[in-house]
Amino acid sequence: MAILFFLSYLHKSLVAVNRTVQFRYRIVDGKLYEYETIDASPTINRENGTFGFSHLKYRENFEDFLALALPAIEKVRNSNRLMPDESGENVIHCSAIPWIDFTSISHARHYAHPDSCPKIAFGKMTSDNGKLFMPVSVHVHHALVDGYHVGQFMEELQKLMQEPL
Repeated sequence: MAILFFLSYLHKSLVAVNRTVQFRYRIVDGKLYEYETIDASPTINRENGTFGFSHLKYRENFEDFLALALPAIEKVRNSNRLMPDESGENVIHCSAIPWIDFTSISHARHYAHPDSCPKIAFGKMTSDNGKLFMPVSVHVHHALVDGYHVGQFMEELQKLMQEPL
């Protein structure tokens, strides 16, 4: 059930990303590029406490997304590799930290390597007076995405999170 919840909010975040045009912008070889669609590159945990990065293809329909995501996740869980076979600039880097109710987070980054992909972290789900809360941290390249656009993304994500599965 936890994997379904993870994939549900990951999919909803991908829908919100793909609906917010600025989240589809990247700097490639020093030039502005807009991707038609953005996939997810989330960290996937393994039973032995390690993790690997995955590449989950975006599909607007959740069932179509799920059909591609579940085998991709199993592939990572059954390997000991860090990096996926497929990757690219048309992704958002995602981390799930369901053990921590954070108020902010810093994303690890190698600044010698050009990187304009947004990074999104999801935290621990908590309840307060019958309402559910989950922290979401968004790190973007400020030359491509402004606070206004992050607000648009968050508003769209909030709306999608209130919809049933």
